[in-house]
Amino acid sequence: MSTPPPLPFGDPSKIQQENSAAVRKGVAFGCGGCALLAAAVAVFGACIFWFIMSMIRGADASQMSLQAAQSSEVMRRELGEPIALGWLVTGNISITNGNGRADITVPISGPKGAASIHTVGSKKAGGPWTFSTMKATIEADGQTVDLRAP
Repeated sequence: MSTPPPLPFGDPSKIQQENSAAVRKGVAFGCGGCALLAAAVAVFGACIFWFIMSMIRGADASQMSLQAAQSSEVMRRELGEPIALGWLVTGNISITNGNGRADITVPISGPKGAASIHTVGSKKAGGPWTFSTMKATIEADGQTVDLRAP
């Protein structure tokens, strides 16, 4: 007796098991790989956003805007204390060879409300920042407060 020739596509009783295993591997490596890549890109983007926001929030112009609001009697009365800096600082700060320019909008908030400070200023090498504009707009009533020192 001779053995029958091998079947061209494998043992028919094991085809269902082999197909399910192949589908599981395809989903795990195909879709899982894409999902992992998308998650990695999202985390990388969030890290870049956090880094940039931290740099802008920590810049002298942002911190001086916050300090001016914290020392303003009107802002303390309208927003309450403590007055804190928000996360989404927008605008532009550039410093080259000690010379700087800033045009930013800084969100702040306190227990009673929120406001945004529009700050425009410049800095000469080795000198302090001088601000042509530092106006807070209180969100509740639209009132504007000039925060520049008299």
